[in-house]
Amino acid sequence: MRIGAQAVGHSVYIVGRLVAFLMGLREPKFVVGYSGPELDLALQSGEVDARINNADTLLKRNREWLTKGVVEVHAIMEVPKGAKHPYFARLPEVEEFAQSERERKVLAMLRAFRQAGSPYILPPGTPKEQVKILQDAMVKTFNDPGFHRDYKKLTGDEPTPLMPEEMDKAIKELPRDREIVELFKKIAGGGPLPPR
Repeated sequence: MRIGAQAVGHSVYIVGRLVAFLMGLREPKFVVGYSGPELDLALQSGEVDARINNADTLLKRNREWLTKGVVEVHAIMEVPKGAKHPYFARLPEVEEFAQSERERKVLAMLRAFRQAGSPYILPPGTPKEQVKILQDAMVKTFNDPGFHRDYKKLTGDEPTPLMPEEMDKAIKELPRDREIVELFKKIAGGGPLPPR
């Protein structure tokens, strides 16, 4: 099976490799070098057999593929866990394919990375008052109706910002055991998928 993605290390690549790993696909080939729309064309032309996509992007860009049965969606990864997408609620969540605690932990790591996105990081020792000022400013921005309106206008998507407390919780709950970190690195890397 040829699975398309943007680049080694890109989130679509990593999710695709983790899903292939959890589903136990035999020797999948990862084909990189595409943009999102190019991946759609590669899938249509048979250049690749599969791809990973965000649910909202798929619905926005290629809803007719779903309604006409052009593609089949086999599973969904909930971020955060338990956040069911109404259109894809009938699908199995990828964690159902995990066969061990090790596999569930590496999935939890990826889920936390996806949930946290691009956090703002301050240097050690930043005074708590300054941290609080920045957190309050982010919350005020994310709660501003103008932010939501402008974000949707610019991207076409509804914003789903992660508030500081949720971000802090997601980062603190990241698995940190060396075995899981090493497994994640192998899945995210360019070599063959590790054995289950």
